[in-house]
Amino acid sequence: MDSEQAHSTKLYKNGCTIYGQDFSSRMIELACEKIPDAHLNQGDFSKGLADELKQESFDFIIATYSIHHLADAQKVVLLKDLLAHLKDGGKILIGDVAFSNRKALDQCKKEYADEWDNDEIYCVADELRTEFPNLIFEKRTFCSGILILAE
Repeated sequence: MDSEQAHSTKLYKNGCTIYGQDFSSRMIELACEKIPDAHLNQGDFSKGLADELKQESFDFIIATYSIHHLADAQKVVLLKDLLAHLKDGGKILIGDVAFSNRKALDQCKKEYADEWDNDEIYCVADELRTEFPNLIFEKRTFCSGILILAE
């Protein structure tokens, strides 16, 4: 089970209604076994929300280790779209490989060059703040953190 499913299962067991989207029909199938009442949709989030999700608004939108697959401009488009689907007081929580600034990313890339995945585009909080001035970044490890967005 991936981390997103683990988080969703825990939230489901605590009484939360789960909505979700994944490009993989197999991942949706596995998730449905663990969260039978979930509202899950197949779709590539780089192309936006699935039509069914566009009709909803949410208290929280949670994504883990997924947004790094998007180019920076695509991140901005997706995050603006997600913000439009938050209820009053809602938040977007993104856990991913992320850095507070470009210098921290470059240092990590240099230090871990042999393990660095050049196909992934990691989040830089300071750069996202140009579009989302209220963005909060909580560093969790030397190369990860939680990005928090609210209207």
